[in-house]
Amino acid sequence: MNEIKIKRILKSVPACASWSLLIGLLLLVVLKPLWAAIFLTLYLMYWACRLLYMTALLIIAHLRMYFRKKNQWLDMCEKAATDISFNEILHVVLYPIYQEPETVIEQSLLSLRSVAYPLKSIIVVLAGEERDADTRTKLERIHIKNKKYFRDIITTFHPTNVEGEIPSKGANATYAAHQIKKYLEKNEHPFENVILSCFDVDTCPDKNYFSCLTYHFLINPKRHQTSYQPLPIYSNNIYEVPALARVIEVGSTFWQLVESMRYEKFITFSSHSMSFKTLVDVGYWPVDMISDDSVIFWKCYLYYHGDYRTCPLETPVYMDIAVGKNFFDTIRIQYTQKRRWAWGVENFVYIAMHFLRHQNIPWMVKCKKICQLLENHVNWATWAIIISFITPAIILWGKVTDQNALVLFNLSYINGVLSHALLLILILSIAISKYFMPPRPKHVSRLIYVSFILQWLLLPLISAVLGSLPALDAQTRMMMGKDIAFNRTPKVRVTIVKENKEKRREKK
Repeated sequence: MNEIKIKRILKSVPACASWSLLIGLLLLVVLKPLWAAIFLTLYLMYWACRLLYMTALLIIAHLRMYFRKKNQWLDMCEKAATDISFNEILHVVLYPIYQEPETVIEQSLLSLRSVAYPLKSIIVVLAGEERDADTRTKLERIHIKNKKYFRDIITTFHPTNVEGEIPSKGANATYAAHQIKKYLEKNEHPFENVILSCFDVDTCPDKNYFSCLTYHFLINPKRHQTSYQPLPIYSNNIYEVPALARVIEVGSTFWQLVESMRYEKFITFSSHSMSFKTLVDVGYWPVDMISDDSVIFWKCYLYYHGDYRTCPLETPVYMDIAVGKNFFDTIRIQYTQKRRWAWGVENFVYIAMHFLRHQNIPWMVKCKKICQLLENHVNWATWAIIISFITPAIILWGKVTDQNALVLFNLSYINGVLSHALLLILILSIAISKYFMPPRPKHVSRLIYVSFILQWLLLPLISAVLGSLPALDAQTRMMMGKDIAFNRTPKVRVTIVKENKEKRREKK
């Protein structure tokens, strides 16, 4: 069988698994309700245990960040006894930019200027796109305004319609990385002493981010075989967005907290950092894939024959919650963003194809990684639908038809246990989410905290509609050979829109 046919089959596997589970369960509900109840009882028992386990990881991860928040990371860097001196480390912060408002970029750079780290050890790269009409003048203004604060600011402009590329963040970042390589070679700065952070343009690092990152890089004996992943906290505009969007993105933050404790499964996501030497060695980010931020991990994993990991950092980066012009536009944007994230299922095909050819990784390890990835994506596409819709339906069927079978009683009981587990997570989520909140702006009423509590009642519906459905959509599209485009998430904050409107009124 040739590679094209194998790849075609692999593209169908996740969607076939997800749809088979959902359709098979629905058929059981109709044809053999008691069998369906038995299956759902076992399924809910599995999820009740899993949720309790994830809750424990969430608490541990939160406590780790809480207690290490007061670490004097910069002092620890200076005192670290390693083969590289702290003063030899150079940071390159790369912002791929496409149609983002100048105000958003300025706010990110303002945050970067406020970090507790020597700014003369930081180079900023503003990576624009030639297809963005006003990008040159916009980046030139930003360059002039901010250059004095950093070691240097480099601006690059990714050309349009390059053969073999798709319009994506990965293609832009890769082009910029080539320019960074030329810059470092010209200035004779060794790649092994350079840490590159690829940030979404709305990313605002915590003041201790670069100190924490540098410390972990310095003390790591396998520093070039490690990616460094901060916790993404979506809170830059949290007081300005609908409750629906807040729940989704706070949930994303919590999921990353949980994942950071599962070291075997933890991979890069969104904004992350890594050795520039490693980035050059593996051939940069993919230029023809959507999920560049996770594929780069797998490229490194394959390059180092499985001896590569992601180090969770104790300091976060703060990002925007995706929001639209109104409530329904916000739903559309959130759905599109989550479908793009779920398109990470293409990693399943990518690593499966490479594992077939790769001889230096044990086959047991390869099988384990493939199964873990497939399980994650199938669960993503199905669990909320099964728990939020199919399980209540079979319980209701039992009550309507007056079925008192023991199995239905057990299903109802386990469902109650799961509900209590979800309630526990809900209470913990409310408590922990307060820790990640920025200070309330003066113009925002205190009553918004009531909204912050009540918003969690939307969780079951949101999990299904804006959790599982986008994942199921992505898997189905991949199975049918309908690739998605890289749809950028709008970075327009409500306060910016209001300010612009007020300025226009003043001019009139």
